[in-house]
Amino acid sequence: MLDNQINQQLFIGGCSRSGTTLLGAMIGSHSNCICSPESHFKIDVLRAINRGAVSESNPAALLALTKKHWRFKIWEFDIEPSQALTNTTAPSYAHVLNWIVTQYAREQNQPNANIWVDHTPENLGYAASLLQLFPNAKMIHIIRDGRAVAASILPLDWGPNSIIKAARWWTRLTSFGLAAETVYGPKRVMRVKYEALVLEPEATMRAISEFLELDYQPEMLQSTGFNPPSYTTKQHKLVGARPDPAVVTRWEQKLSTRQVEIFENLTRDFLTFLGYPLRYGLKAKAPSLLEIQIGKAQELFRGEIGNKFKWLKRSYPLWLSRDFYTQARLTDTNN
Repeated sequence: MLDNQINQQLFIGGCSRSGTTLLGAMIGSHSNCICSPESHFKIDVLRAINRGAVSESNPAALLALTKKHWRFKIWEFDIEPSQALTNTTAPSYAHVLNWIVTQYAREQNQPNANIWVDHTPENLGYAASLLQLFPNAKMIHIIRDGRAVAASILPLDWGPNSIIKAARWWTRLTSFGLAAETVYGPKRVMRVKYEALVLEPEATMRAISEFLELDYQPEMLQSTGFNPPSYTTKQHKLVGARPDPAVVTRWEQKLSTRQVEIFENLTRDFLTFLGYPLRYGLKAKAPSLLEIQIGKAQELFRGEIGNKFKWLKRSYPLWLSRDFYTQARLTDTNN
């Protein structure tokens, strides 16, 4: 296999809509870093290795499997499995992933980048697997006020469609990152708050640079270090500009007072644990039976019917690949 220039990995993770892409784009603005599109495919390929469907010692087969994965097609970047010459003494899946990102960095005219910045939200949910695959990798857990996350996710054509599901979804996904922080400690997993990133970008990026053992570069204050693929352009409208402080409190206008109250009731003290002041506290009333049924109806009709149609329409260019149908059944289609 051709030599790799990528020799370090940073896995950013957290609940979706918490700023993983914004943070990736800011760190990716550093001259030593390359921020790739989300790499959901890597866990599917790793599972294929573990169940014996493909050998880790066969780089060409690993590349072929990756190439046909519909999630990799979103990268809008091609790889050639025949280039996987086994001139390395110990072929591994980690080597293959580093090689893919090396080629991507060269495609993006970043030949000097040696740190892979991967901003796939689910990364913290697979922290143990990723750190076993890349023993020297580091992780960042980005956390955002769950009410802001709910306001951001509810209008989209994937993810929760009701405030009830959004509350439970945010709590569950944030818990993965908190667990990784506890297990691996601050030297391996750094916590970053979205609000600090937006309101105090320089101080936050300097702290991140120290964590990564990088020199701080002023360019990191701009989120120009990531080129979103066409598949995700609409949901990454903030990428490419300096963080906007107004985004922090925008949820206050987007959510109704009752939605905020239900969210606070269902997340209980979780918001408080993370430093987010409550509006209602113990006075927050639980969702009524009617509100629970309305939430279920929203998940059924908007989530399972309306949004699935929108997702299929958005994914239309991928339909031309027969691999899409196989892989779409095996992976989560909510991103």
